[in-house]
Amino acid sequence: MTDESGSSLTRMLAILDLFTLDRFEWTVDGLSEVTGYTSSSTYRYVRALGRAGLLARMPGGTYVVGAKIIELETLVKRVDPVVTAALPVLEDLARQTGCSCLLSSVYGDHLINVAHVQGAEPVDITYARGEPLPWFRGAPGTAVLAFMPASRVRKLFNKFGSTGDDPNAWTDCRNRLKEARLAGFCVSHGELQTDLVGFGVPVMPEGEPIGSISLVCTRSRAELLDRRAIGQLMVERATALGKKISEHRA
Repeated sequence: MTDESGSSLTRMLAILDLFTLDRFEWTVDGLSEVTGYTSSSTYRYVRALGRAGLLARMPGGTYVVGAKIIELETLVKRVDPVVTAALPVLEDLARQTGCSCLLSSVYGDHLINVAHVQGAEPVDITYARGEPLPWFRGAPGTAVLAFMPASRVRKLFNKFGSTGDDPNAWTDCRNRLKEARLAGFCVSHGELQTDLVGFGVPVMPEGEPIGSISLVCTRSRAELLDRRAIGQLMVERATALGKKISEHRA
């Protein structure tokens, strides 16, 4: 693939990132305006994505995510080696702790929940399977960031974490991540949902964080749990999962 064709493919696939829960329907003109692509290029990309089943045209000339996405999502759920290796781990943690357990995966500059096992305590989790997570709020993002190279963390912070209102925000962020790295796990209280507590650990095959495992429970249940024991249990399970993924890749 030439550099030019690779660039065109990247530009075309970037259109898919614009389809979110907040904006799930677009016109070609709207996509062109947001991306800065010419109308002819945008139409060409949208037409190609439509032929591939990644976008579907609706009455009135708008476009939504196509059925191919559903097919790929089902494929990931059934045969993705990371998800299939992680599910027994999630089920075991949910059974031992009574908490809901989730696996989140890094995807470019995004962190997305890809698997969810409900615990004995029913909780209504906003960021369920398939939902992008914030990087700088909550246990899933903190667990990954704590073990990322500092340069990448800073880039993500500049893009997603900095509001410009607090001059100490970056220093506070670094201190929090350092604390999580030293402990091997992190705990968040009401950062994603006010009534829930999250525990998070990174999943790191070959020493590189590719995602995180998190436990979620109510504040009342969290008060009954031994924070250090839960963290150690999660570290052990995540370490074993990382080794299993590495062996599959070998």
